[in-house]
Amino acid sequence: MRQMTSPHGPSSSQTTEDLSPSSERDFFRELGVRTFINAAGTYTLLSASLMLPKVVAAMSFAAKHFVDIEELQTAAGKRIAELLECEAAMVTSGAAAALTIGTAACLTGENPVYVRQIPDLTGLKSEVIIQKSHRFIYDHAIRNCGVKFVEIETVAELENAISLNTAMMLFLNDNEPRGMINAEEFVGLGKKHGIPTFNDAAADVPPTENLFKYLRMGFDLVTFSGGKGMRGPQNAGLLLGRKDLIKAARLNSAPNGDSIGRGQKVSKEAIVGMERIVRRYGSVFG
Repeated sequence: MRQMTSPHGPSSSQTTEDLSPSSERDFFRELGVRTFINAAGTYTLLSASLMLPKVVAAMSFAAKHFVDIEELQTAAGKRIAELLECEAAMVTSGAAAALTIGTAACLTGENPVYVRQIPDLTGLKSEVIIQKSHRFIYDHAIRNCGVKFVEIETVAELENAISLNTAMMLFLNDNEPRGMINAEEFVGLGKKHGIPTFNDAAADVPPTENLFKYLRMGFDLVTFSGGKGMRGPQNAGLLLGRKDLIKAARLNSAPNGDSIGRGQKVSKEAIVGMERIVRRYGSVFG
């Protein structure tokens, strides 16, 4: 049994336990949790994927130092945007968090009053257009902002649904084959009517080319999960797109205390880990 710390310092048994190399310890076994061979896929419930050793090393380095989070987010976002050849980028605490703060960005812009106001949408746009076949359980992350979905199926229905209340058009990349409007046509309709388009491509890397494909296609915002096929931190993701919308998304997220995304903070370790993983891909496929 582990001994209590004495007034004169830690006991010998405590010192041995605390300082023993982690490679010699099975922390899951100590907690009574079993590990398993994952033959199902990168599901969040199954702890997604296993991080690459270089990512683990980068995160371990970050854990040993203090930094200004805003400065780090800016620097990492700049590097990621350069590697992926997009206007702007930021690291989020997962793709679901990116859906929330990306939607918030479309609602508030850079107006600090609106940032503090939502999910109260009084005086703001309040509707997001989506194909019926693209509704999914994680769209709750968007509804967190107070918006309501306007479901459509055809191009004609989409154009009829657009109004002064339309804040954004959402596309679920994985469900493209199920809808009547494909990605390129969806983007074109957004451009035609001046409505921001957001593509949730959370689990759609690989293929790695997707990191570039949808932004080049014209989507205003795209999100990817960091902890699935990219093999970065499970609690991290990417939000990529228009410079003005990424700037607004950052205003709607931590460390801004009075924002809808305050609870979706990103650690320095996750930011460094995601920059490292994108560096691995971007320099090869850009």
